Amino acid sequence: MTLAVSDFTPVSGPDGEVALTELLQLEGEVLTALDLNHLARLTSDQLLTQLSQVAHLVRGGEAALAAMSAEVALRSDPIRGTEGLAAKHTYQRPSQLIEVITGISSAAASRLIRVGQRTTQRVSDAGLPLPPLFPFVSEALHEGLIGVEAAENITRELGLAAPRAEVEHLAIAEASLVGQAVGGGLRDGLPLSSDLVAIQARQWRERLDEDGVEPRAKRAFEKRDFWISRNTTPDGLVKFGGKVTVDVGTKLHALFDAILSPRTECRFIPAEDPTVDADINSGLDGVARPSPDSTSLSAPGLDTPDDGASDGEKDPRMADRRTAGQKRADVFAAMIDSLARGGDVPTVSGASPTVVVTVTADVLEREKGTGQIVGVNTPVAFSSIKQILCDATVIPVFIDPDGTVVALGNEQRRFTRTQRMGMIARDGPTCAMDDCQIPATGCEAHHVQEYSQGGPTHIDNGALFCWFHHRLIDTGVFTVEMVNGKPKVTIAEWIRRKPYFQ
Repeated sequence: MTLAVSDFTPVSGPDGEVALTELLQLEGEVLTALDLNHLARLTSDQLLTQLSQVAHLVRGGEAALAAMSAEVALRSDPIRGTEGLAAKHTYQRPSQLIEVITGISSAAASRLIRVGQRTTQRVSDAGLPLPPLFPFVSEALHEGLIGVEAAENITRELGLAAPRAEVEHLAIAEASLVGQAVGGGLRDGLPLSSDLVAIQARQWRERLDEDGVEPRAKRAFEKRDFWISRNTTPDGLVKFGGKVTVDVGTKLHALFDAILSPRTECRFIPAEDPTVDADINSGLDGVARPSPDSTSLSAPGLDTPDDGASDGEKDPRMADRRTAGQKRADVFAAMIDSLARGGDVPTVSGASPTVVVTVTADVLEREKGTGQIVGVNTPVAFSSIKQILCDATVIPVFIDPDGTVVALGNEQRRFTRTQRMGMIARDGPTCAMDDCQIPATGCEAHHVQEYSQGGPTHIDNGALFCWFHHRLIDTGVFTVEMVNGKPKVTIAEWIRRKPYFQ
């Protein structure tokens, strides 16, 4: 079917209400005719045509919402006090009133107000009508040719350039951006998406306001931020985030790209393997995720005992199933470890950066339960405690049931920097797990024979593993043994016996 909308004459007042009522009735008829539960019956051309037509209707609705939201904001001006429209309805801000009436988010309501204020007719102090701040955007928006998001991107960026830009140049930029958003410009007349319009608008802003580039860079520098929570999520994870300058972000991207590049990563997922699908969206060759009904555990490049695989061959049953995001998280963990061990890191009370872990003797003996990390307000699983202890300086502190320290032991367990360098010389510059590209300088030292079982802190009993593979070893997924003076990783026997590995 082809959608058609009645040609309503622009009206206001009661006549406008009648027109909207008729439109709402038509909306119900249109939705019924579209039969949204049976779209599979449409041909591809029909589906895309109707998608385009519905988008046009939505853009028209957005234009009306923006104009009306701007009017609500005008009538809610703080200068009106308790007589303001929002205040009369017990709301402090007009966006709150719009949220309740429309059911949209706070951010969306604020955006509607901003776009409406920039694209609707204004009134001078003398009561005379003035054109919209952005007439080209206004025209395209009110004709349903662009949406509120594209209008926001254009008006925001050009608005930042306006104080120092020539009026004629601003008009040229606005017309160009609207043309690209609507279509008829580059790319054989195809319209640009809202994201691409935003990129183009930023380019125009920088060109129109070259004198403002450095001040903006300075403001961006002052807004740099990083935070990390001391509480954990219900899933037992620690949240962090922040903002950095472009140069720092670029370096971080380059570091991730270098370590995770498919050119430095061995790809060994068999093409005929039906249990995995390539993670196309990640952009990382060789990364795959299991199918929804798959329960297999695996990791890269491991020799399985007695399976006939010769040295250097890859077990076709093994695949690195980490997502791209998980890989980046593991690289970040390695970066933190590497920095913490660096000689240039400031000391605290004479000691390098220290994580203080407390665990009861009972939990240590049973290797089951929880411990506590000072500064974290949530109990930590013993598997995490074990991984920390495996590559740490341990100073036993004996505390009685009342919490009083009764004895202090000597420093034990940690591999020295010289020993770590020896492991790198022996095993190579990366994680000791085959085909893992995490730099060894950011890896954790593992006692092949557990320290708690009498294993010495000696280079012949140590190997460097990245955070991810070290965790798999400590949880028993893989085992490590020294063969001819070098660490050899094998998949645990209890996993090999699983029916899906037979």
